[in-house]
Amino acid sequence: MDYYEIDIEHHLDEIGQDLLVDELAGAGFESFEAGENLLKAYIPASGYEAGKSALDAVLRPYAPRIGNWSERRIPDQDWNAVWESQYEPVRFGDFCFVHAPFHAPLPQARYNIEIAPKMSFGTAHHPTTALMIRFLEEMPPVGESVLDMGCGTGILGILAALQGAVSVTGIDIDSWAFENARENVRRNGLPLAEGEDGSHSPGTSPESPEPVPERGKSGNTPCPVRIRMGDASLLQGACFDRILANINRNILLRDMQAYASALSRGGKLHLSGFYSQDMVLVEKECNAHRLFYQGHAERENWAAMTFVKK
Repeated sequence: MDYYEIDIEHHLDEIGQDLLVDELAGAGFESFEAGENLLKAYIPASGYEAGKSALDAVLRPYAPRIGNWSERRIPDQDWNAVWESQYEPVRFGDFCFVHAPFHAPLPQARYNIEIAPKMSFGTAHHPTTALMIRFLEEMPPVGESVLDMGCGTGILGILAALQGAVSVTGIDIDSWAFENARENVRRNGLPLAEGEDGSHSPGTSPESPEPVPERGKSGNTPCPVRIRMGDASLLQGACFDRILANINRNILLRDMQAYASALSRGGKLHLSGFYSQDMVLVEKECNAHRLFYQGHAERENWAAMTFVKK
């Protein structure tokens, strides 16, 4: 899949730049690189060519703080080289080490997770992914059925499987993320669950899962991981003990009822992808669906929150 790289010159402060990124994400942009007075945004070529006016609509309110911007089409075969030139591993103490295929694992890390550095969101570099990983460290989903909603690279679902979840389902609406998550599941020695075409219900374990060798130092045999392509409509009739949703604020608010319906009583919902100033709004929407605050964490003006279903 080809992508477009949009280079946007600007004179925004950090909060202003984060707000711009949030709006661009809502317009279909998937990945971002922030530099001094320059923001690079990436979007699938098909989506960009079908709606260039969406970019103009997003940038217009920021004038005159936005300067020139340019576009560049990136052929599919060049993308790995782009990422390999700038991708660095991320360490979470001795708990987890997230690295690319061209990095050596960290022997003392309990979980080494290999992520192919492609266009999908979720390499642990962004504060929201890091916050979600910390939640899993503090509250491991041992013996639970887990949903990774908006799974991107699949990193959170992969970690949950390695920690001892009994079933893991990842869902993403983007075809690139769907394929990338499947690839990363295999890279980490985990089998893909049967029935990715919908032949068995999400939240349930497939029959006769393929045995896999123990990974990391978790002391368990990881469950298969199921990856599906679609949106929250796939959750109808499903039930999970734990839901991880690291998306953007507007999608979280829109789909909260679906998350609540798919969460077992007493189950945990971890949310991220929004700013600290949005926490009140997110909590209000959660409360409307019998989801109640348990805790939160913040990093670089980004927030993550945990709710429990009553």
